[in-house]
Amino acid sequence: MLVGTIFNPLRNHPVEIKPLYKKVSILYPSRLNAMALDPSKVAVNHNMQYSPGEIIFKVKIYKKISVELLSNTHKIYISENAKRKPLIKHSALIMRKALKSKNGLRIDVDNENEIKHAGLGSSSCLIASVACAINELYNRPIKRDDLLQYLAQNHGEEINNYDDMLSPVQCIGGSAAAGLFEGGMIVLAGKSRVIASMKIDSDYKAVIGIPKDFKELDAQTLLYRETKIFDKVIECGRKFGNSIAYNCLHNVLPAMTEGDMSAIGDFIFDYRYNMGSIAYCSYTYDKLLRIARKVAFLKRKGIVDILSISSVGPAFFAITKNYKTCKENFENVNLKTYIADIENDTYKILKTIKK
Repeated sequence: MLVGTIFNPLRNHPVEIKPLYKKVSILYPSRLNAMALDPSKVAVNHNMQYSPGEIIFKVKIYKKISVELLSNTHKIYISENAKRKPLIKHSALIMRKALKSKNGLRIDVDNENEIKHAGLGSSSCLIASVACAINELYNRPIKRDDLLQYLAQNHGEEINNYDDMLSPVQCIGGSAAAGLFEGGMIVLAGKSRVIASMKIDSDYKAVIGIPKDFKELDAQTLLYRETKIFDKVIECGRKFGNSIAYNCLHNVLPAMTEGDMSAIGDFIFDYRYNMGSIAYCSYTYDKLLRIARKVAFLKRKGIVDILSISSVGPAFFAITKNYKTCKENFENVNLKTYIADIENDTYKILKTIKK
């Protein structure tokens, strides 16, 4: 698809849109995708409306975005140091269409150290962060529920060696929800709708591990590999979808109210380890299941509350108070390991300059 392609128009267009600021700078958090609620609905469709639902956790790994309104041009200028320019341009173009604006934009993105296609939502986070900064320029005329769905349903990821083309890739909406909604844990259901969230105590940290020998692949290659396992994904949803939904309603949502992280972790662990999720996600990295088995004791022995891969991997993550012990064990299985604080807030506005 061409950069800037709209598959699904914005719901509830704002009546009057006028820019409030000349320049806005924000810090945008990252998400960890613990699981889908109905994996069968991740299978590729033709309308870009996906409804598997998901559980995410938010971490203080930020992208810094600055956008400036230009009144004397319609062009979009992206800073030279910004990586992944097609995604930045896509976000800017679909936001201009949503805002019915032709104003020029200067966009600066600090994403120098991000890790692509490892399950950390770097692509969707980049698109969402630029979109939120542009929406902020206009004093947030697009409501967060509508913006979340709009971004999820018009998602694309870059193809190597093509500057103006993207691969249309499934998106559930977790990265957009991470910046737009409060809570260190968020549950999405249906067509990218937030149904629950909870704040997580500051004693908890996220430990993230990425295999040291992992090699980045582009979105089109990964999507091709994923199509080969769609029958397994659909079968998982068919077999376990009803029990996942029941347990989410009657166990997870009450556990969120009570702040019971271990019970939430039991639910996620069961999906990943006992319903075949990690096994069929191994298309991203052939040693995924082997590593998963080696670190499973961390949850079984109560060292960590949450243990999962993020999205389809190959990144592993844990939410725990015993983060030093967890980090040591992640490193023992050849994972390059990071410790991140949990983010309970939305994106942060660093600076605004009035128009």
